[in-house]
Amino acid sequence: MKPEKMGSEEVVRALAETVAEMLGQDVRILDLRGLSDIADWFIVASVKSKRHLKILGRDLIGEIEAADVGKPKVEGLDGDSWVIIDLFDIVVHLFMPEKREFYALESYWGDAAVEVIDIDGAEEAEGD
Repeated sequence: MKPEKMGSEEVVRALAETVAEMLGQDVRILDLRGLSDIADWFIVASVKSKRHLKILGRDLIGEIEAADVGKPKVEGLDGDSWVIIDLFDIVVHLFMPEKREFYALESYWGDAAVEVIDIDGAEEAEGD
């Protein structure tokens, strides 16, 4: 991420691309604007292992702090299945695959527009 001030839409895209670059799997941006008071965007991604979960979570927090885009609130970094990084209007969910399937955030927020971020940073819209 670039350290200059960015708007929320730019931040969410930069975060999602960073997760993909750090080998997050099936990275998706859910646009919750107008659908939820919880946040404007969710970023949802799977990880390969418990170790990957911890490393990706810590590295992403470091990137957020270095870019000065907010003071993240973090849950689950010492856990083994789900890390939540809350930037108020953007919430990043990093899951072990079985937990992602169990909680099914994409299904729960089925009305949200979804953008898929692939490993090369290319985006693909899935919903409106």
